[in-house]
Amino acid sequence: MITLKNIGPIENVTIPVPAEGGVVVLRGRNGSGKSTALDAIQTAITGKGKPPLRDKAAKGEIHAGGVSLTVAKSIRRSGELVVTSLDSRLSVADLVDPGIVDPLRADASRIKALVNLSRAEIQPGDLHGFPDNLTGDLNLADPVAAMAELKRRLDIGAREYEKLAKDAAAKASALLESAGEPGPAPDESVLRSALSAAQRQMDRLNDQAQQAAAAQSRAAAAQAKLATMERVDVAALTVARDHAVSNAEAKRRAAQQLKDAYNAAVEAFKSATAERDQWQTRLESAMQVADMRAQLEAQIAESLICAPSTEALGAAQAVLDSAMQALTNAAQTRAAHQARAQGDAHAAEAQRLEEESNQLRRKARQTEEILSEIIADLGCPLRCLDGRLITDTHRGPTYYADLSEGERWKLALDIAVQALGERGLLVVPQSAWEGLDPTNRRLIANHAKESGVVVITAECAAGELAPSVFARAAGEEDE
Repeated sequence: MITLKNIGPIENVTIPVPAEGGVVVLRGRNGSGKSTALDAIQTAITGKGKPPLRDKAAKGEIHAGGVSLTVAKSIRRSGELVVTSLDSRLSVADLVDPGIVDPLRADASRIKALVNLSRAEIQPGDLHGFPDNLTGDLNLADPVAAMAELKRRLDIGAREYEKLAKDAAAKASALLESAGEPGPAPDESVLRSALSAAQRQMDRLNDQAQQAAAAQSRAAAAQAKLATMERVDVAALTVARDHAVSNAEAKRRAAQQLKDAYNAAVEAFKSATAERDQWQTRLESAMQVADMRAQLEAQIAESLICAPSTEALGAAQAVLDSAMQALTNAAQTRAAHQARAQGDAHAAEAQRLEEESNQLRRKARQTEEILSEIIADLGCPLRCLDGRLITDTHRGPTYYADLSEGERWKLALDIAVQALGERGLLVVPQSAWEGLDPTNRRLIANHAKESGVVVITAECAAGELAPSVFARAAGEEDE
């Protein structure tokens, strides 16, 4: 039994506590003390709070679960609690509605409450397969905070890999677009050989043209100079000189033989010698002219070197241009192949980085799987997905927050009953019990009885405060 004396509007009430478990409902009109009774029982179980005294009463008394509270100016507690309670591990009301508008933050609060209820701790071995650099400093004693921090780190790493993958893909796309489809790469050594041959042929023809132009220039100059020079008969002059020499010699001998005509002979000799010198001078001059003529005639002969034709030069230039273009095309083809190779490398790197990002994303989801396993150990049908609490309904996977209030209370009470176990005592607000349909009320009562848990709640009814063990009303049908 639970008894309350002189507490709030309650003068004296005895609440039955079925040994086999079940639901005890406090019925009565508004102001009869239902909420006060529930708060007083909660205070006795948890040791938190101070129930109000009845007007003009010197003291009040609460006896619940092996604990006695004397309420006066202060509260005196005695006895030892012989029932199990949730203590501060879980507020069922907060699980149903944590009072947080943001759905994600609200579910984070719910998940934390459920993990606290399980009293589970994550062991280092549970994080096998996660990057060691991300798990070393986690506070595993707080599973929710640890998994939230680990998921945050994994998400940051995934975003970094995604950015790197995006950059690599952009580089790959640009390189592959610029490369196009270059076709097979030609043998550039063959093209360079052809270019060298064409260049040598062009150089030879240019040298030939320069030599021909120089020869023609020298020939023209020789021809102009030759036109200004007199013509001489070197052979006739040679004969005349030889005759003069013979005559001088004869005169010399005659002078020697003709002493009497010495003076005349000497004069004749002088005259002949002067004539000889004159002819010698003329001969030497003529020989110089003849040499120069020969040189000039040779220069004229050199002008017979043929300059290459315009057609030959044009053809050679075309071959040279073609060879140079082929080599340029080959270089462009090589660059295109290199660009495609670099593009393929960047594409492969982008794929690798994307896989790294996906791997971290998968690991991030595993943090929720760890929390889901902890919650599953409570025997409830809730799990974590993307930071939200999920359960399966006839509608499929459904957010816990999107369930009706009655559905949320049904699940929350089931979890609380499961966590308490035999000889457990749970106080449920009146609003929660009244929000349940008859079917769920019956299911909770059956679950509590099967688990040996006593649920104490309230509902509005006519009359004064009257507790009773819940039983399905006659004629009541499941909804």
